[in-house]
Amino acid sequence: MNNQVIDKLKESFKGPILQENENANVGKSERILSLATGAFILFQGVKNIFSHPLIAIGEIAVGGALMQRGVTGYCAVKAMVDADIQEPVSIVVTSPEQITVS
Repeated sequence: MNNQVIDKLKESFKGPILQENENANVGKSERILSLATGAFILFQGVKNIFSHPLIAIGEIAVGGALMQRGVTGYCAVKAMVDADIQEPVSIVVTSPEQITVS
């Protein structure tokens, strides 16, 4: 009985959670780590909501963002960093009319 429940859970996680999509810019290992870390931080935030509400709200937001990154495979911050790196930079060099090397 328990094995059937575990097998059904495994089957449900195979397809929809880590599906590949054309907008994904995060690898599979990063997605799994984001999901695990996000779930942990989100749980800590929910657990601390009454003792430290401001910290807990931050934990919930960060945990939720990490889980969203893991599920969708898209990270807006990584997309901005990659766009900055891939854009060519034009450099204008001006030189004096006469160059002396000694």
